[in-house]
Amino acid sequence: MRPLYIDGNCETQVGLEAPALKVSVPEQAVQLFPLQRISRVVVSGGVQWHTAALLACADQGITVTFLADGGTVAARWLGKGGERQCVMQRLADLMARADGKDCYENWYQAMERMVVQSAAKSLLKNPDVVVTRDELQAFLGEQQENLPVQPFKQIHNTVRGLLSAHVVELFQNSGLDAESELLQEQWLDLPNDFVQLLLWDFQVPLLLWLESQVACPDYRQRVEFYDSRARRIDRLYQGLMNKLQRWLVELF
Repeated sequence: MRPLYIDGNCETQVGLEAPALKVSVPEQAVQLFPLQRISRVVVSGGVQWHTAALLACADQGITVTFLADGGTVAARWLGKGGERQCVMQRLADLMARADGKDCYENWYQAMERMVVQSAAKSLLKNPDVVVTRDELQAFLGEQQENLPVQPFKQIHNTVRGLLSAHVVELFQNSGLDAESELLQEQWLDLPNDFVQLLLWDFQVPLLLWLESQVACPDYRQRVEFYDSRARRIDRLYQGLMNKLQRWLVELF
């Protein structure tokens, strides 16, 4: 299975020709994408969708993420999630605890220190040196401002949007229903927190990639950059999820 990226305009249409999505672009041949081969769909631009196509994606458990012009996530169409795992009940128990918020924040901060240090290792000659989040952010900010390719923020937002779509799919594959209020309630926004943690793995590679570019990469080039790291994100996500599950088991 592979993600389907659709970069179009108001004249691009997505319909259903079962068992495939039908993408129609004026003056181009119609393209068919079998649903069973699609892991997720990411849409950039004002693409017109037929209701039947959206419902077919939902039935197949395929999440459709719509990106705004700046690359940020504008909306999501969520597919059916898998069966609930015990982690959902443990999250409910965590929400019910008086100290649940503090416990979770401690876990998140520990994970953040881990991913920040991992990102810093590629920049430090001495891997034993501990770097804080603020220190690394300040350094990266200076490097981003000096990049010959701009606007960096828009490129970064595109990568974040692609990552967000990927994480929602990974949550559903883990048996965590993307529609569950437990994942996004009060102080607990688990999908967004995972995106924040995993985004650190892109910071240095994104800088190095942009330093090698002679012009601002278009959307297709940004997608190719993201896809080159997608399998690594799969592994890192699973590592984070395993750590979360072990922590919840130990907590209860």
